[in-house]
Formats: sequence, C-alpha cells, structure tokens
Amino acid sequence: MWGLLKLKVRLMKDYMVLYLIMIGMSLFMAGIFGNTMGGNYVATLALVDLDQSIESSEIITNLTSEHGFNVKLMSYDEALVEVENRNVISAVVINNDFNQSEKGIEIVQIRETVESFQLSRILQSEVEQLNNIVSLSDRILEVSDANNVSIEPNALRSSVRTTYLDHWESKKPISLIRSVHNASSGLSAGLGVHYTVGMTLFFVTYSIMFTVGDILEDKRIHTLDRLLVSPATRRNMLTANLFTGMLIGVIQLVVMVLSGQFLFGISWGEHIGLVLGIGTLYIGVMTTLSLFIVSLVKTMAQLGSLSPIILTGMGMLGGCMWPLEIITSKPLLMLANFTPHKWALSAIEGAVIYGRIDQNTWISVGVLAVMAIGYLILGERMMYFKSLKQN
Repeated sequence: MWGLLKLKVRLMKDYMVLYLIMIGMSLFMAGIFGNTMGGNYVATLALVDLDQSIESSEIITNLTSEHGFNVKLMSYDEALVEVENRNVISAVVINNDFNQSEKGIEIVQIRETVESFQLSRILQSEVEQLNNIVSLSDRILEVSDANNVSIEPNALRSSVRTTYLDHWESKKPISLIRSVHNASSGLSAGLGVHYTVGMTLFFVTYSIMFTVGDILEDKRIHTLDRLLVSPATRRNMLTANLFTGMLIGVIQLVVMVLSGQFLFGISWGEHIGLVLGIGTLYIGVMTTLSLFIVSLVKTMAQLGSLSPIILTGMGMLGGCMWPLEIITSKPLLMLANFTPHKWALSAIEGAVIYGRIDQNTWISVGVLAVMAIGYLILGERMMYFKSLKQN
C-alpha cells in the first residue's frame, strides 16, 4: 500500500504543468475580479437628458449622490459611441415626458452586468416614486376642483414632491441602521475573500479531476493489469489515486491562504483552522466526485470532454464566479444547493468576513460530509461493477 502511494506521489510530476497553470489561473482571476469589483470601483454611465425637467435633474442627482454612479451628461450620438467603445457600462436616455410616454427611460448597453442590473432597479424605483407624486398631485387637484378651490398645478406638484420626500426620509417604513468601520476596505476585503476562495475552489477541481483520472491512463497503458497481479488490492489502488488527488488539492488550498494574505492583503482571522478544515473537506468532496465521474467514462479523452462541462457548470451555480447574493432566480438558487462550492464558500466567508461560526456553518460542514460519503460510495460501486463487466 505504502509503495503504491509513493509511486503515485512521484508520478504527480507528470501533471506539474497542469497544477501550476491551475494555481496561476486561480490567483490571476482572483486578482482581476477582486480589483475590478472592489470597494474603489465606480461604474460610469452616459446619460442623455431629453426631458430637461426638474424630475429628470433629480434622478441624475440621485444616481450620483445616493447610488454612487459616475454620470457623464452627453448627447445621444455621443452616448452610443461611448457604449460601443465600452467606456461606460450603459447609456441612460431620459425621453421627453418620460413619466407619461411609452418610451420612458431607456437603457442602451452591449451586455448585462451586475451594475446595469442594479441601475435598472434604481431607475424603476425612481420612476415609481415619481408616479406616486404625480398621482397624489392629480388626486389633490380633483378634490380642489370639486370644491372650487383654485391651485396652480406646477406649484402644487412641487409642494407635494417636497412634502412626499421629506415624509419618506423621516418616516420610512423600514430603516436599516448600521456602523461600518473603514467601509471601502471592508467591502474590498469581502470581495477579495470571495474571489480568492471562489477561484481557488473552482480551479482546484480540474487538478483533482485529472489526478484521479489517472486510473484511466493506467488502463490505457496496461499498468493496471500489472498492478492487479500484485499484492495491491483494487481498493488500495483507488485509495492511492484519491490520496494524490486530495494532496494536490490541499497544496493549492495552502497556496490560496498564503497568497491571500501576502498578495491580496486578506486577514484570515482567528478561524484559519476552520477555513483549512472546510477547504480540506471540500477537496474530499471533489475528489470523490471525480472518482464518480471517472467511473462513468472509458478514456481520458471522454473525461477531458465531460469534466469542463460539469466543473464549470457547478462552479457557476455554486457562486465561484459571482456572489450568490446578486442572483434572483429561485431555480438557480435551488440548484446551487446541490453544489459543494456553495456550502464551502458560505461557510468560509462567514468565518473570515464576519467571524461567524454558527448553525449555518455546521450545516455546511454536514452537507459537505454527506456529499463526500455519497460520492465515494457511488464512485467505488461504479468502479467495482465496471471491473466485473470488463472481466
């Protein structure tokens, strides 16, 4: 058994280029995403104000002051050029009488982003608020006309607007009060942790998959046939492959922790042991999952075709590429629960960002443990039945 383990560890050098590429890609992508979406990033948008009214001016002011967008006022043609050149995330066109016309406010963009989705929700809220003011003003005018009271419509709307906004600010139905120290670095650190951990969890799966998949290569070059006539049992051979898969995963996990601290300035806090433990458990899940996937294919070529589809899909659903908090689709959030990425990420982020170890943490640990055992049983049984069929 020990001789077989030593042999597998020595043969890991054959995949050294793959391991280095995966480590490099995880660090590169973590740095790109962390810096792009960090706390110092301000989304820029082009704005075309065709309405030129008090209402449109107030929307522009709110986009800048309350919601933190960098707004550039320009003509329609200039805005289109800015969008085409990708100098802005999108162009906002406030049409004439936007609160009454069918065109309303238009958003011109090449593709949807997190910021453009946020912008759409903000503009929708602003228009709804304006419609409430207009509706209230019209109702007051109806009452005043019925009672033969003369009121100038524009003056009334201005008064209603002031009263409505003052009342909303002082008597909001729900208020969130919080205090955040060093807010910009805190936001940046939170995103830094997410993308450092997320990208590591994503790219480590490829290293594990092809390390465990070495079983298929042993079959192709008939190394497995020679091993089967040795004192080593079938389970010894599976254990050796799983051990080497977990070993490379743990190495990448340690690289993640060290690079996060020294390259990205992440403070792992007092729960560093828990982070390593959850990360190791996740690696165990992905190692047994790799065994299960390997049991479903016959050649390394088939594994190379199937594994990117499965691993990329699971990584995207599990939140490695973006925080799950920005996802609103219930089906996607439900599917995320079937990925180990989601449980490992949420537990690690809770411990590092919020210093939180609670019931959710242990639920995540339990789910990961169940997944590891389940995939191990499925993979081992599938390999067993495949060997019976081949013999």
